[in-house]
Amino acid sequence: MAARRMTDLFNRPQMATRVLIAVNVAIFLIMALLDGSPTPSGRTMFRFGAMWNGALPDGEWWRLVAAGFLHFSVLHLLFNMWCLLAWGVLVERRLGTAWFVLLYAVSLLAGNLVSALTRTGPYLGAGASGAIAGLLGALLYLALRGKAELPLQSVVLTVGLNAAFNASSSGVDWRNHLGGLTAGIVVCLLLEAASGISLRVFRCKFPEWVKLDVVLTLPVLALLLHPENPVRAVLLLLEAALLLKAVDLLLCLRRGVAMVAGGFLVVQVALLALLASGAGPVGLGVAAALGCASVWAHWPPLRRGLRDQGFIAAGLQAERGRVRGL
Repeated sequence: MAARRMTDLFNRPQMATRVLIAVNVAIFLIMALLDGSPTPSGRTMFRFGAMWNGALPDGEWWRLVAAGFLHFSVLHLLFNMWCLLAWGVLVERRLGTAWFVLLYAVSLLAGNLVSALTRTGPYLGAGASGAIAGLLGALLYLALRGKAELPLQSVVLTVGLNAAFNASSSGVDWRNHLGGLTAGIVVCLLLEAASGISLRVFRCKFPEWVKLDVVLTLPVLALLLHPENPVRAVLLLLEAALLLKAVDLLLCLRRGVAMVAGGFLVVQVALLALLASGAGPVGLGVAAALGCASVWAHWPPLRRGLRDQGFIAAGLQAERGRVRGL
């Protein structure tokens, strides 16, 4: 009975949306408690990672991510979390958790990057708006392709209302929203193209945890293998293709699920150990926590894979047959 209750984290419906909302709320509460006010001060926002005009020239690239989890007020937080819940559930249900996480991350980075590169004066920027605009862009693309749960008229009306709100409010960073919206559309366009190619190259769709493992592991591994030139996109794509093909072949073997889950677990723990080497107590603690989370997340497929017979097993057939992607 306990084994049945221990379901795969990445197969729970809308898990990423819930986790993102919880993380945003938790960070806001921590800042509010430190400031003793429901409106965090500019100093606190800056210390936690808000974007500013000198962030990129000073090499503070980490702010591109951190700023997406900070909010200036309770109203700012509530509005963004409401939009994340309303749109995130629809997008994650349609794309699956792995692609939803990728879409959210790319939109968050794109929104903050566009804002940083196009602003000329001093500013302090924060909020999940860019990433959430990416979800709206994804809904717009899906609606145009007839693959959304909402009618096209509703999505277009929502985009129009958001555009009007951006134009009428001086305190809204429309650059961030535009960058995120565009990124969401582009990611869906590329995802649909990649789905068509993968149907010709691979036997069938991958389980959700394999998709998320590739998204989390490959960029870190590529940076470690090529530290002299992080922007080697062609080589990165080649490595991704080889990795996916190797996973595809392994999943067809007896106990292949266990091999893939165990392989990703070993690689991720090794990468965490490398990244944490030389770090202080906080870095070591974060690495240890992430390592434990990786073990916990990979345990269900690893245990199931030890009893699996490979591609012919009913459990893997059902998992690979799930409708994911575009």
